[in-house]
Amino acid sequence: MEQSGLSRAVGFFLAVLFAAVMGMSLIAVLVTEYMEPGRVMGEQARLTLRICGIAGALAALLAWWLQRFAARRGFAVRFFYALVIFLLAFGALGGLLGVISNFMFNPSSNDFSLTGLYWASVGGFYTFVLFLLGSFNPGLLVVLLSPGIILALVGPREIA
Repeated sequence: MEQSGLSRAVGFFLAVLFAAVMGMSLIAVLVTEYMEPGRVMGEQARLTLRICGIAGALAALLAWWLQRFAARRGFAVRFFYALVIFLLAFGALGGLLGVISNFMFNPSSNDFSLTGLYWASVGGFYTFVLFLLGSFNPGLLVVLLSPGIILALVGPREIA
């Protein structure tokens, strides 16, 4: 079934809005964790917070776009599909953006061989995931579960 131009425009607007809200929510929750009284946030933490916001927004866009593959299913399938896609994309994009920023800002300390790039990407992924798990709080859990709920309720759907 073909979608009209207005339907596509509204879907695109909703996807961009969803991505912006997810990125800002992730940054807000993590900033409140690191802005405790008497605690100074380092440059590495600031950079990782920016990476979290960008990775969250990109992962939300990707999850919205891929939700059309589960659009004909029930609520539970749409929820788990969106949740898994978002979490995998968020972790992968966060690690990738961490590696890219490391290679951009510290080019002399990196090995540009294939093995070096592989270990840098694995290290970037683990560093990103450990950063999130190290600051794990209930607010972050809710923000990480919310894409599945939002996409299952208001995401792209097809009626058979």
